[in-house]
Formats: sequence, C-alpha cells, structure tokens
Amino acid sequence: MIRLNVFFTLKDEVSLDEVKAITDELVAKSRLDEGNKGYDLYQSTTNPRVMMFCETWESQEALDKHSNMPHFTYAVPKLNDMIEDGLHIESLDC
Repeated sequence: MIRLNVFFTLKDEVSLDEVKAITDELVAKSRLDEGNKGYDLYQSTTNPRVMMFCETWESQEALDKHSNMPHFTYAVPKLNDMIEDGLHIESLDC
C-alpha cells in the first residue's frame, strides 16, 4: 500500500470556505475511487492556513487511476491557484 501526505498552505487572500468548496467534493469522490483505502483532509491546529490530505492507496496503479479521474483533474489545478509554493507530497510505503 501507498500512503500520501500532501501538505499545502493557503494564500492569505483565500478563504477557508473557498478551499472547502473544492476539497470536500474531492475527498468525497476520491473515497469512492477503486483502490482507495482512506482519504481525509486535516487542518493544522497551530496554523489554520496549513492543511494536509492523508491518502492511502492499495497500489501505484490505483493511485495513477485516481490522478486521471475528472474530480482530481478539476480540483488540483484550482487548488494550486489558492496555495503558496505548491503541494508538498510525502509518499510512504505501508
């Protein structure tokens, strides 16, 4: 299995409501993707502008399919416009 921890920091001018409108749908639909074992979004308790997706996939193939799903290809470019310094991804074998 593969675990991804994807960290990002919101730009100052972006509201949490704007981000949640995109991420809530991404999380809900991603949980239904074949091979998904877990998909959650967390907000830092020390800096509310820092967030993290925590994803678990049964295989690289499942992760690759997810990366090409319409909900992913729609949400990630929109999210990239709302964050500083891009997504920081830690990939772990589990």
